[in-house]
Amino acid sequence: MSCDLELRSDTFSTPSLEMRRAMAEAPVGDDVFREDPTINALEAQVAEMLGKDAGLFVPSGTMGNGLAIRSLAAPGERILCGTESHIYNFEGDQFALNCGLQLHRMNERADGMIPVEDIRQVLDVAENIHRAPISVLALENTHNLLGGRILPKDEVSEACSYAHSMGIRTYLDGARLWHAHAATGISMKELARPFDMVSVCFSKALGAPVGSMVTGSADMISKARWFRKRMGGGMRQAGILGGACLYALEHNLPRLQQTHQSARRLAEAFKSTGRFEVEIETIDTNIVFLKTETGHADDLVSRLKTLGLSVLSLDSSSVRFVTHLSLDTQNIDEAVKLIKKEI
Repeated sequence: MSCDLELRSDTFSTPSLEMRRAMAEAPVGDDVFREDPTINALEAQVAEMLGKDAGLFVPSGTMGNGLAIRSLAAPGERILCGTESHIYNFEGDQFALNCGLQLHRMNERADGMIPVEDIRQVLDVAENIHRAPISVLALENTHNLLGGRILPKDEVSEACSYAHSMGIRTYLDGARLWHAHAATGISMKELARPFDMVSVCFSKALGAPVGSMVTGSADMISKARWFRKRMGGGMRQAGILGGACLYALEHNLPRLQQTHQSARRLAEAFKSTGRFEVEIETIDTNIVFLKTETGHADDLVSRLKTLGLSVLSLDSSSVRFVTHLSLDTQNIDEAVKLIKKEI
């Protein structure tokens, strides 16, 4: 008995036929000249959703993070971020290479939030000529490496408010912010409110093939647009991609809770075998960690692969799986039966 379930990342989601049709039919122009009507509409819509003045469409979340943080900081400055954050762990140290910036890491709690008191302690240290000045506080919501956790809204507001009081700008890597909205019912605008700039991703949660969006004030986005061109991110008839993103906002965003339900069902199936540690109560969204015996993670990945379940090892004792919109209820039903019978 086997199935075919791609669970390594939600980036493995594929565009539906309807999304492909929206791409094919999207009006296009030259976006570098600001003349692509589909991209213009997408940037305006997402900026409004997040309560910001303007938006900038970019090819990837990594580029979006780089452009936004470089727009908020100058070379030689420091960025406060989480030790387990995406910008520190998965972006090839772009901030040193492309921006001349240092990342000052701080440990997050298990829920993904850097404790506010820790942020205060760092920011309360008087700047002097021996250290690079701190200019940006960067948070991540939902938090990828800590299991798709949703940051506590009140603490986020408190941390950002204190940062602003100290002259520090704030940035949110909101690649999967859509999931926080879907799980809590809190509006995207409210989740984005404490931050000067916010990015969101269409190719993870929302199932589009390509694309992220950076939002902020008109001046910040103008600056980010300039950096985008310098980094080779200027696109021409980008409306073909924007058509997929507009489709995703209308048709896929309302379906995100389905992926949370699927993640929990699979986690419960794995836990029922008695062979894994799974903290069901910490599953906020669509990312789940399974703990197995130390040194056995790669063996588990191989075993699941033979059954048609593709997952990702994180360390010697942990594997991760991520649900997405290309998995339907029938797929999940089959996988649950397989897990209970074969593992």
